[in-house]
Amino acid sequence: MRSRIVLESIRLFKCVKRLRDKGGLALVATLLVLAMMGVIVASAVRAVMSSTRAAGLEYHEARAFYAAEAGGEAALAQLKIALQDGYLSDEELADITPPTLEDFSYDSFSIERQGEAIVEQITDGPYTGLYALTQNVDVFSLAEDRNGTVSGVILRAKAQAIPIFQFGVFFEEDLEATNGPPMEFIGRVHSNGNIFLSSNNAWYREMITTPNKVFHDRKDFHNVFNGVFINDAGGNEVMLDFDSRTHAGPEAFKAQSCTQLDCRLQTDAFDVDSLKLPLPEGVPPYELVRVREADDGDSEQEVKFAWNADTYVTVDFTNMRTKGEVCGGGGSNYEPDATTGSLQMTALDPVLPGETVRFQILAVDCDGFDGDVTVYSDGSAIVNTSLDDICTFVITIPSLTDELAIQVVEDGGGVSGTAYWYGLQSLADDSNAPYPDIAVERSGGREVPGPDDLCRIFPFQWSSFYDGRERELKDVMNIDVAQLAAWVGGSGARMVELAYVEFIGPADIGSYPSGTRDMMIDATLDPAVRLINATTLPNRMTVAGEWPIYVRGDYNRINKQPAAVVGDGITILSSVWLDSQNRPDATVFNGCIGLVGLGNPCPGYENWRDFIWSRRNSGETTVNAAVLAGHWPTPCDHEEASCAADGTNAFYQDWYGGGIENFPRFLERWRDAGGNPVVFHYLGALISPFTSQKTTGTWNGTYYVPPQRDWAFDTDFRDPRLLPPGTPNVGNVIRTAMREAF
Repeated sequence: MRSRIVLESIRLFKCVKRLRDKGGLALVATLLVLAMMGVIVASAVRAVMSSTRAAGLEYHEARAFYAAEAGGEAALAQLKIALQDGYLSDEELADITPPTLEDFSYDSFSIERQGEAIVEQITDGPYTGLYALTQNVDVFSLAEDRNGTVSGVILRAKAQAIPIFQFGVFFEEDLEATNGPPMEFIGRVHSNGNIFLSSNNAWYREMITTPNKVFHDRKDFHNVFNGVFINDAGGNEVMLDFDSRTHAGPEAFKAQSCTQLDCRLQTDAFDVDSLKLPLPEGVPPYELVRVREADDGDSEQEVKFAWNADTYVTVDFTNMRTKGEVCGGGGSNYEPDATTGSLQMTALDPVLPGETVRFQILAVDCDGFDGDVTVYSDGSAIVNTSLDDICTFVITIPSLTDELAIQVVEDGGGVSGTAYWYGLQSLADDSNAPYPDIAVERSGGREVPGPDDLCRIFPFQWSSFYDGRERELKDVMNIDVAQLAAWVGGSGARMVELAYVEFIGPADIGSYPSGTRDMMIDATLDPAVRLINATTLPNRMTVAGEWPIYVRGDYNRINKQPAAVVGDGITILSSVWLDSQNRPDATVFNGCIGLVGLGNPCPGYENWRDFIWSRRNSGETTVNAAVLAGHWPTPCDHEEASCAADGTNAFYQDWYGGGIENFPRFLERWRDAGGNPVVFHYLGALISPFTSQKTTGTWNGTYYVPPQRDWAFDTDFRDPRLLPPGTPNVGNVIRTAMREAF
């Protein structure tokens, strides 16, 4: 533009000079010069205005582009929330909205699937080696400002749902592993806190990761055992002999880990990220197991087990009734009073004289079971029958029977078992006994069990058994899975896939009448859920609640289903556990009548607890289920100056949290009659996203002897389609490409 004005000025100067040479034309020349100057000025103004308009246009286009990109990023953030249930539905995609930006509108905004969702392995980042259900999506975002300037972008992204149960071990807080008996673990191990490893015999077959530190030491006191092995990439067992203290610098730690372990032990030196649970910002992980609450937002309702349950069981201790009112006359006495041998059984009807009763053999494959059944009434054989590809049978009990015994011997292998029911003639009518109100709510129009079925499936027991770690007699809501399966009977309207149990309790037991307090001779109400007779599950099933959950005997061992157990704390009771051997006998209860008050346990109970009770031997047990529960951590690291521990084992008793080796927990002496270790077989995923709030008893070695652990991650969980109902997912959205829409 400047060069053009200069040329016009030179031309005008030459023209004026010619006019002067001709004389008499000065006025004309002057006017001509003024006219030409006007043309030049007008041209300059037009040039400046054109340049300004161009710059303004570029500014508005840039703003519109960034607004369009902001719309795409907002969609990706909403996709991450929608992934919390592991699946992107068409309704969820349609509900994604653009952001609200001043001066901009989004006339065209959509999210479209690109192909079907696929299961794929993650190949980089902190989730390397895990599997995700991946849905490729395109986000189209078109933004327009008030001036009509329009810009659009298309973002392509991977929406990945990463189930939390794909970890062999996941801890939100510090993870301690200091096992005594041998422990081998197959599966990915991750902690968002520090990791403490010290053992003579621990083998980890896959990666161990934390965004914090790894210490080759105990947390409670200084004790380093050189028996921790981590597999390298070639499957070779490599002994751990370094940690975040010996190699404090990040580059030094990375070099050592990669040299010895092919980088399979990763800490903050590798910039490992914390794994966040799928909960709204500011909501603690404990909300996963909490009851339904009126102020729960959409995101909380999406992931809380209570909101996702198809069967919601409420046990109300503030609305005490009688057993007859709750159960409608349905009796108890299904479980045998004693058993011997390895074959176990239960009754599917109350065991009463003169009644026709159905029995079921447990922990066997019913379709292929062959054996002989002998029934004894007061010591005399009255029935002998054979079973062929069936595990149930029916017996009419003579009306004068006082002691019933049923022996089952499997064909070929000689495996046998005998169940005993005692004192049938003296069974008291307990229909007037105090009983909490039990209600079942079901979603989706599913059928609710009637009173008789209710008390068969959910039998309640006061002071059912003694927990040596918690030092409590547990008041137990049992879930009898064999009874549940018999009631379901293959009916879709009766199927239970996700059951949640809520306890409603009074502030204390002081308001109870004496007869109710007598049921709790330890003077405390200690609610718990227990899963019994669950060798075979009727279908895929998750059981959840915010109170302690106990699993008695084999769980999901035959015809394994996707399964999970979720609670404040999980305790395993072995296959030979008997309540009668782990609670005071009837003479103690009878001697406590009228003696229990608020804060005043029965003296007879305290004497039994302190001087008579002893831990019992266990039996080999198998549990196939993911476990999500709290743990009780060691209070602090002995290396910290503020920690009360002094670096010795003086604080060992009632100080150590128990570690991963006691997650889940145990109560028995896991030894056989000859003193040999008894094996606990576990297949699943061990997830602890919070500290227990109700199972707060500290670990010590007085109430149990640990089992030999045969533990492994269930590789079925690497397929999101084979996960337990209600599995929490980590939503991960990765932008893979972006381009302008036009």
